[in-house]
Parts: sequence; C-alpha cells; structure tokens
Amino acid sequence: MKTTEKKISKLRKAGVSKFVGKATLIMAVMAVCSSLQAQNANKTITIAGSKFANPLIEKWASEYSKANSGVTIKFVKNTEQSELALTVNTPSQGDEKSAEKLVNVGRVAVLPVANEKNVLFDKQFKNGIKQEEFKNIFLGIVTDEFDSEEKSATEPLFTVYSQAPQSATAKVLIDHFGKSVSELSGILVTGDDKYLIESVLSDSTGVSYGNLSLIYDLNNRAPLKGIKILPIDPDNSGRLKKEELVYSNLDQLITFLESSKNKAIPTEEISFSFNKKNSSPLVEDFVNWVKISGQQFNHQYGFLRSNDDKDPALTQK
Repeated sequence: MKTTEKKISKLRKAGVSKFVGKATLIMAVMAVCSSLQAQNANKTITIAGSKFANPLIEKWASEYSKANSGVTIKFVKNTEQSELALTVNTPSQGDEKSAEKLVNVGRVAVLPVANEKNVLFDKQFKNGIKQEEFKNIFLGIVTDEFDSEEKSATEPLFTVYSQAPQSATAKVLIDHFGKSVSELSGILVTGDDKYLIESVLSDSTGVSYGNLSLIYDLNNRAPLKGIKILPIDPDNSGRLKKEELVYSNLDQLITFLESSKNKAIPTEEISFSFNKKNSSPLVEDFVNWVKISGQQFNHQYGFLRSNDDKDPALTQK
C-alpha cells in the first residue's frame, strides 16, 4: 500500500509541475506578444502635412516603409501633434538655442508665372526678367517696363496673386528680395499653393509664383498647360544665353540650378524639424534615411537635392 501511495504522490506532483510549466510558458508567450504590440505601437512616426511638398513626403514615407517592415508613417494636420514637420529653412531659422533641430533634406525653387494669354510680358518671355523687374512685380511697383499701349487706363496692367508671409513659397520670395521686405503685394489667396496657379489660369491678366512641382507637369516635365514661366535672366544681361534657355524642361532647369552657383533664381533649403531632446531613434532613423537615400526622389517631384555637404548622420541631438 505504501508503495502505491508513493507512486500516486509522484504522479500528482508531476501533473502539478507540468501544469505550472504550461502556465509559465503561456504567460511568457503573452508577455512576448504584449512586448511586440508595444514595439509595433512605437513604430509609428507622425509627420505634419506640408502642402507645398506633400507628394514628395508621401513618396519618402512609402519607400522608407518598404525598407522597414512594420513602420507606419502617419500624417497629421497640427504640428503640435507631430514628431516631424517639413519646413522651408530660411536664414532666420536654425537658432542654436532652439529646442528644434533642422536637418536639410532638399531644396525648393520658386519661379514667377503668368497666364499664357498675357501679352504684357512678351518681351520678358523672350529675353528673361531682370532682378529689379522681378522684385517690382511682386512688391507692387509699376514702372515703364510694364507699360502697354494695348491696355486702357481703367484696365489693370496685370493682376498679382499672392499668399501670406507665413506661406512656405512666399517665404522663399521674401527672403530672396531682402530683409526690408515683410510681405508681397497682390490679391491674397488662402489655402493650398495650388490655388495661386488656379487663380492665374482663370485670369488672362494673372501673374503669380510657384514651386517647380506646381508649375511643371511632373509627367511630361514641361510647363503646366495654360501658364507661361517668366524666365529669370541669371546674369541680368537683358537676354537669355543659350545655356540659360532651360525653362522649357524641368530636368534641364534642375540640372542648371544644381550645377550653378548663380543666386538669381530663388531657392531655399527644406528641412525636417524635430525636437532635439525628445525625438525617438525611429524618427532620427527616418530623417537619416531621407538625407542619405530619400533625396534620389527629389527630382522626380520637382525638388532639388540639398546643398548641405556635411556629414548626413545625426551625431548630435
């Protein structure tokens, strides 16, 4: 009897041991799953939408997600709710004492445009527009350069459409024209930059400006149908030299801008802005990826590569 009782006792202990072992294993699996869920939740990057460059940012996000399985990039409207924001990096930004870090990831170029039916600028369409003429148009200064016998005294010589100084594209022009300029003249158009171009298309006297992604057809690389580019005369000579005839093709223009040190055409760096202290390693990895690999898509969407020739690695926070 004692032998039988001992065997039963051993079997009971073995059963309890197996049960405890299974329970421990289940708990361990649950803990791993919970950990993976937490990791996946942390694999989300929030980016504030930037209307002037949204298609390019979306391309960066798509390509990064392909290369980094499980990462989700979410777009939000409010910069206060985002970890990253794309901004035009004018000289007034980038204060070393600021809590925000700016990393250059490309350049935006801005050109003046007019409705294709606008005959007032025929001379400028052929010979290029000089810097003083360029400035006068968008600061509301009418000179003899814009006089036309075909216009009556009651008709406007041209109608300028512009945006508030906070607009990314307007910032590029304001910085180009100089520190004394606080805003541009013209009829204020609110909302997306594309509404500036739509305003010009609907007005035969219309004149405005836009970044290359909006004023060129990204498929055929030619100026958008219905508008004419006001070609800027790079050396202010009053005529466009053969090597300066680059405005009819987007790729030729980008090549010209990236290979030339001439500053007649307004360009500015575009940068990702994020918090120096509170940014996650994932956010910094994405910014580094854009800096090193993502810029190969810039030309496709009408943007230039960054002029920043420093080490792209984010070695400091």
